Amino acid sequence: MALIKNKVQGIWSSRWTFLAAATGLVVSLGNFWIAPQQVAAQGGAVYLLAYIAFLLLVMLPVAVAEVRIAVRARANPIHAVDQLAHASGVFRHWSLVTQLAALSALLLAANLSVAASWLLSYIGKMSSGLMDAASLDTVAAEFQQLLASPELMRDSHRLFLLLAVLLSSVSVNRGMAMVLRILLPVMLLVMLSLLYFSYELGDYAAAWRALFEFRPADFSWWGLLSALQQAFFALALGTAALMAYGAYFPSGRSITRQLTALVFIDTAVMLLGGLMIIALVSDQHIVAGQGPALLFVSLPYSFGNLVFGDIAGTGFYVLLSILALTTVVALLEPVVAYLVERWALPRWLAAGAAGLSVMLVGDAALMSLQPGTSLMLWSRGVMEWLDILVANILLPLCALCFVLFAAWRVPAAVYGSRDHWLKRGFFWLWLVLLRYIAPLALLCLLSAGLYQRLQM
Repeated sequence: MALIKNKVQGIWSSRWTFLAAATGLVVSLGNFWIAPQQVAAQGGAVYLLAYIAFLLLVMLPVAVAEVRIAVRARANPIHAVDQLAHASGVFRHWSLVTQLAALSALLLAANLSVAASWLLSYIGKMSSGLMDAASLDTVAAEFQQLLASPELMRDSHRLFLLLAVLLSSVSVNRGMAMVLRILLPVMLLVMLSLLYFSYELGDYAAAWRALFEFRPADFSWWGLLSALQQAFFALALGTAALMAYGAYFPSGRSITRQLTALVFIDTAVMLLGGLMIIALVSDQHIVAGQGPALLFVSLPYSFGNLVFGDIAGTGFYVLLSILALTTVVALLEPVVAYLVERWALPRWLAAGAAGLSVMLVGDAALMSLQPGTSLMLWSRGVMEWLDILVANILLPLCALCFVLFAAWRVPAAVYGSRDHWLKRGFFWLWLVLLRYIAPLALLCLLSAGLYQRLQM
């Protein structure tokens, strides 16, 4: 017996609203603190070409399948897979895949919310002029002091999650769409201003060479795996968040075109963010870190030693905070949508329950960062183990299982009929990529990524 859906939430007012919401999901911190540095370190344009190829030939077909199934069912990911499994007469517990994906999304949101609490703290640090003309050692010590202040981090963490819950509580077809239409133009304006700032004061030539120069000698098999990993994380596959937003996709619009546009928007933001960051750091003649070391040591030092750096730095951390906020809201949506549609809970109550669970896990991750904490296992804290569990195991595993379901258990007729020969050709190509290429790539990602991470 299929799960019962007790409530319908609505449809996005236009395809542009879906595109804005999906952009808020996929454009996140990884576009700034990981992907550009990987491009620069692993062969520049060679890495970039591999990354784009993986996006278009492996990850885009998976994303299209997610949204098509969600649109067909007009339900949250758990209900959508359950309904299609029931209608197709296959193993009815395929919905366990999306249940696990929804749980993975909450765990990912917990880790991301911890990083977002640091971003909120750095808005105040940059705007106060604390980083002006500071040495690299002083900036590094400031970040260490933040990590050693659990009360300060906890307050910022809960403020961020309160904002995420409030945004997630508004209705899908009215409130959330209106908020996204405000937030995304603000993000675009801030980013364009930061690009101009980095062009005027940074080493743009060095940034351009780092990202777009062909350097085959720097590209390796591990670089190829890294390109596959970054392409996978670019579309937030395995979290069911894109499926949750896809359920509200307006009828009569091309899903493939919208998701292709999403791929190019995400890639463009990654490259523009990379140009901005590498130009600023290169101008200071320091070795840029990656991840937190880049965002909270290298960049504050760079901003602090530039004219009007306090203003630009404040804008930068506001931009990243908004990006983290829209991503966490999207990651909450699979669970929120399920609670609303399955149990008919008010959205504010469902969002509060999801936010509370993220807060509890995030608080444990924060406490594991403290010196002498007991929340350590084999020299790794909760935050690092969460990253290994989610990024290297759960997300690729959920994506792989979903692909097997979508490609081999869902009848082709579910995806719609195509009369024109060109449409039939594209549909055949999409199905071949989904059935034969995507599973192999995801299996490689799961096994090699886990091996690589556990060797660190």
